[in-house]
Amino acid sequence: MELRQLKYFIQVAESLNFTEASKKLFITQSTISQQIKQLEDELNVLLFDRSEKKICLTEAGSEFLPHALRVIQDADYGKQRLLDLQNIKTGELTIGVNYSFRSLLTHTIIRFSSAYPNIKLNIFYRSFGELLEMVKKREVDLALSYKPVGEERNIESCDLFTTTLSVIVHKTHPLYKRKSIEVQQIKKYSLALPTKGLYARTILDASLFARHINLQPKIESNEAYMLLKLVKTGDWITVLSASSIFGRDDFKAIPLAGNIHKMQAALLWIKDSYQKSAAKEFIKMLTEEEAKTQQK
Repeated sequence: MELRQLKYFIQVAESLNFTEASKKLFITQSTISQQIKQLEDELNVLLFDRSEKKICLTEAGSEFLPHALRVIQDADYGKQRLLDLQNIKTGELTIGVNYSFRSLLTHTIIRFSSAYPNIKLNIFYRSFGELLEMVKKREVDLALSYKPVGEERNIESCDLFTTTLSVIVHKTHPLYKRKSIEVQQIKKYSLALPTKGLYARTILDASLFARHINLQPKIESNEAYMLLKLVKTGDWITVLSASSIFGRDDFKAIPLAGNIHKMQAALLWIKDSYQKSAAKEFIKMLTEEEAKTQQK
C-alpha cells in the first residue's frame, strides 16, 4: 500500500468520478483506475461500486475512507514537523478567506511574503459555508472567516475581533458624516447588497425580518469587491462588515443602530490537527495587523 494510492482513493471518494479525480490529480484516468484496482486487490475488498453509471463507495470503502484520510494527514504533518524542527522556511501555506476580510488579509500577505519569500501562499476566497466545508475536508490549513453559530465538533476556532454590520459609504456620499443609522433609513438610497446566503446578508435579513422591514436593492452580488467598486462612485451604498474596508480611508463604515449586528471574526482549522510553524507565524502577523486598526 502506497501513499499515492491512498491519495488517489481519497480524491475519487470525494468526487465520485474517475475523470474528475484524474484532472484534479493531473494524471491519466487509466493510471488512477489501475492504482485503485491494485489497492483493492491488496485489501481484498471492493472500495467502489462501479455497477451504475455513477460510482459510489461500498460499505468497505466508506469504512476505509477516514483511515486513509488520517494516514495522509499524519504523513503530511510528520513531514511538516521535520521541516519545522530544521527551521526550514519553505513549503506551502493554504488559507481560505471570507470575502469580507480581503483588505485585512492583503496587508498580512504582503508582510508575510516579505519575511518568508520561500513559502508559497495559496489563497482561496470563498463564502462562509464554502470555507467551513474546505476546513472539514482539510483543503486549507486555516480559514479567516466568521465564527460558526452553534457547535462544529470537528472545527477549532480562535476569536480574532468583533466587527460590526455597517452601511458602507464613500466619503463623497451624503451619509458620510453620520455616526450611526437605522436600517429603514437606507431604503431611499441606491442600494447594492450581498446576495442571499452570504454571512453579512444573513445577519441583515434576520434584522429586517424582526423589524418587519423590506429592502429593495437594485443590485445584488456575491463579490464584496464589486460592491465596493459601486460604492466608490459615490452613488451607491452597501451593507457589509466594517472589516471589509480595512485600510481604505476613502470609505466609511456607519454602524447600523442596535446591538444585534455584531459579527465575530475568527480563524478556523480542523480539530486536533498539527499546525504548521508558518501558520502560527501568519496568525501572529494577522493579529498584529488587526490590532493596528483598533489603535487608529
